[in-house]
Amino acid sequence: MSKQASEFQEKVMPVIYRGKEIFKPLNTGWIDEHAACVREYVANVFFYVKDGTTIMIDAGYNYPRLKEKMAWLGIRPESIQNILITHQDTDHVGAVEEDSGGLFCDAKLYIGDIENRYLTGERRRKVCYGFYKLPPVKINNRKVLVHDGQVFMIDGIRIECFLVPGHTWGHLVYLIDDAYLFTGDTIWFGADGGKSFINMLAESNSLSIRSLKTLEEKLRARNLHLKIITGHTGWTDDMDFAFARTDEVCNAWVKQTPHDPDAPYDAYDESDDTEENAKRQLLPRADKEGWRKPDYKNWMPDSYIAAMAAGTAAAAIGFAAFGLFSPKVSGRKRTVLGTAFGLGTAAFASCAGYGIYAKEAFSYHGRRQLSKQIIEGTAEYIRLPEGGKGLDVGCGSGALTIACAKRNPQGEMIGIDHWGPEYAAYSKSLCEKNARAEGVGNVSFRKGNAIHLDFPDETFDAVTSNYVYHNIVGKNKQELLMETLRVLKKGGTFAIHDLMSKGRYGDMEAFCRKLKDMGYEKVELIDTTNGKFMSRSESRSLLLTGSALLIGKK
Repeated sequence: MSKQASEFQEKVMPVIYRGKEIFKPLNTGWIDEHAACVREYVANVFFYVKDGTTIMIDAGYNYPRLKEKMAWLGIRPESIQNILITHQDTDHVGAVEEDSGGLFCDAKLYIGDIENRYLTGERRRKVCYGFYKLPPVKINNRKVLVHDGQVFMIDGIRIECFLVPGHTWGHLVYLIDDAYLFTGDTIWFGADGGKSFINMLAESNSLSIRSLKTLEEKLRARNLHLKIITGHTGWTDDMDFAFARTDEVCNAWVKQTPHDPDAPYDAYDESDDTEENAKRQLLPRADKEGWRKPDYKNWMPDSYIAAMAAGTAAAAIGFAAFGLFSPKVSGRKRTVLGTAFGLGTAAFASCAGYGIYAKEAFSYHGRRQLSKQIIEGTAEYIRLPEGGKGLDVGCGSGALTIACAKRNPQGEMIGIDHWGPEYAAYSKSLCEKNARAEGVGNVSFRKGNAIHLDFPDETFDAVTSNYVYHNIVGKNKQELLMETLRVLKKGGTFAIHDLMSKGRYGDMEAFCRKLKDMGYEKVELIDTTNGKFMSRSESRSLLLTGSALLIGKK
């Protein structure tokens, strides 16, 4: 199976992936004095060398030049007595499958106990979102089954196993000597950092994301300085880069953005992988200068646009099938169906077009940058005293919290959010990564609830929020405002921006008078659709009618 699968991939995959910057393998060479790799098409086989012992990590394709390229590194196949297997896909076990050339027939394989179920036939490996089953893999080598959290030694080399399921159900990564993390197909490095590996090849993309976040938490808790080494996209010793986009999955169907100028157009072209280069210099890291950029997400989710595009396609197919060409449908019914599907096509297409328009308007990196204008405009009203603390309620991706912190380096901002499943793209870890990308240290983030803030009265010197309370269904919005103002100190300032239409918030002019009667100062309700943040026509087109900024001093 390995020979057939390897030959198939060599012929077909270049056509699928050419120009998309999906695969970015290291050339054959050394990462440092302990870690080396061989390039096999789009994959890498790795070796860990210490005190005369060489451990192989994954066994690659059934690759005809493996022995030749190992010789470039001064490594003999017969010296390999131990191979760590991350998972059983052909590009990671091909050289030890039963139809291989037998280079490593005497080597002992370490493989996860869960992953081994593929080899015993208890499970079948599925790709393409579960629609296609790969042929079973057969291996005759002696196996040692290992499990999550297990630590074992090979000739004084310490190896720790971490279960990171998702790409396969039993995928393991290996931490060697607390300094080298071999990750197989768990992390994919783009120009802007690591994501979960390729979507179409995973057993479960959602599980891949959760597993990767768990791995990150375990590693950060240990405060290790690691070289993090991937199976297809190189290595880095910058943990922030490695885990920069772990709430995302590499989408193999499209060309990757941002563009990586060092990515090969055709990763199967090995013409630059030469013996001379392998011996000349160490292999470069994947991360590049200037990669750190915050990711504040977009208020228009990609899932909406994708759903509307799918609806457009489905309605268009129905229009063609039933409205025009079905001979089994009478002329009148065909007209009715054709009209219905035609209107459906137009409706879905309009919604998709609106989604694209709104996404561009809200994008932090687009031409309009409305979200950025609103965030920075709101942050202008937040001022903290020396050593003061501010609160951002419903911080989402951390944009407003970080903007306020940048303006008030003498104080500290705290962002809270419940980060529920309806906003799965937002998380505490995303906020923290954005803060690191912005170089802001005077911020922290925690889980919280805007309905009942977990802080005593008069805790903060400033409170702020942006487009949060209108999303809280079934709660009186003025009561939510009072709960936020409860934790504001006497003399503290507030700036709260939201859709404060009368239908949502009631009489806000009366609310402002109420605050003044309570002793609040400089209370003002500013319409932000009259040109401050956006025009009235733009607010209508983006469904932001009623946007207003409530500011003042307690």
